[in-house]
Amino acid sequence: MVNDLRNCPKCGRLFAYQGRNLCKKCQEEEENEYLLVRKYVRDNPGATIFEVSEATGVEEEKILQFLREGRLQSKGLAAALECERCGKKISAGRFCPECIKEMDAQIKGIIGSQGSEGKKDANIGRTIKDRMYTRETDRK
Repeated sequence: MVNDLRNCPKCGRLFAYQGRNLCKKCQEEEENEYLLVRKYVRDNPGATIFEVSEATGVEEEKILQFLREGRLQSKGLAAALECERCGKKISAGRFCPECIKEMDAQIKGIIGSQGSEGKKDANIGRTIKDRMYTRETDRK
């Protein structure tokens, strides 16, 4: 397996990309910041992002990132995030529960309309899934 080599956007080090766009050292630093923020928010419910940032030394934008990723939830920090779809105040993630439910229904509707009928092969008139087979089928 060939690893994708990248430069860490935070420190500039070269690293083998494995799903996260940070080197191992910066990932560990970010995790330590997250744990520090999480502990402060648990001990001080209702604290604002500014208060959490001042007390922990973690940048406000990083705290907002933790909230958007859904890694951190707090009613006190809810005023900082808005649903990207409707603008409603939320406590974590990118979308409010109502928008998530609506988008889920829309996706299921689209998938359901394309569903199990299969796509027709214009040249032969059979469905593509009718033509698929496994290696074991080929050997028989």
